[in-house]
Amino acid sequence: MNIEQAIADLSAVPISDRLRIVAAIWDSLSDDELPDPPAAQVAELNRRMAAHRSDPSSAISADELEHRLANHFQK
Repeated sequence: MNIEQAIADLSAVPISDRLRIVAAIWDSLSDDELPDPPAAQVAELNRRMAAHRSDPSSAISADELEHRLANHFQK
């Protein structure tokens, strides 16, 4: 299989179908096949966790986030 040709052929597929293909490919990968996140991303996650631990009140609940997003996208 020529991967470049497959990619070119997929460009003609509607976006909704391409997204389904991407999701199916991603779901087919096992945890040990996934790449490690970049060091900068790990550092940022560690920084955010440290900030949260030092001031847990700065976080909002999942319900509050959902409420804010719903209000934002209803405008």
